[in-house]
Amino acid sequence: MNVHGLEFPDSLRYAPEHSLWLREEADGSVTLGLTAYGCALYGQIFAFTPKRVGACIERDRSFGVVEFAKAASSARSPLAGELLAVNEALSERPGLINRDCYGSGWMVRLRPENWAAVRDEFPLGAAAQAAIAERMRLDNFDPANAHVQALQWK
Repeated sequence: MNVHGLEFPDSLRYAPEHSLWLREEADGSVTLGLTAYGCALYGQIFAFTPKRVGACIERDRSFGVVEFAKAASSARSPLAGELLAVNEALSERPGLINRDCYGSGWMVRLRPENWAAVRDEFPLGAAAQAAIAERMRLDNFDPANAHVQALQWK
């Protein structure tokens, strides 16, 4: 799906208020990554410093720090769980997040607490498209703004 020129794969779930995507894995874990919209908001990412593997992450609390341009921001998790894995490639090449946010630029993998109870809070497909468009509206997102480094997927 495409929202304001940014691509969002239909197969993923989304946490629009966190600018994150979520992918359910076969082992019950959930992989998190920054969406194209998150990349557009941050611009070029210079570093990602995750919490350590094994850390217990609370909902809406940090799972790491993203550094960009002249600032840094806490990457907050939309769900609680144990941090199972971090994308080690990002320590050497944080730009992977910008170049391939839905693939090799994934950030962390969690074992979520009570995934069955919260999974439907994260829309996919048409519901995700509407939620993402609403988030962009609330943020007054303007992809034509020269200061926005939007990822235009082809």
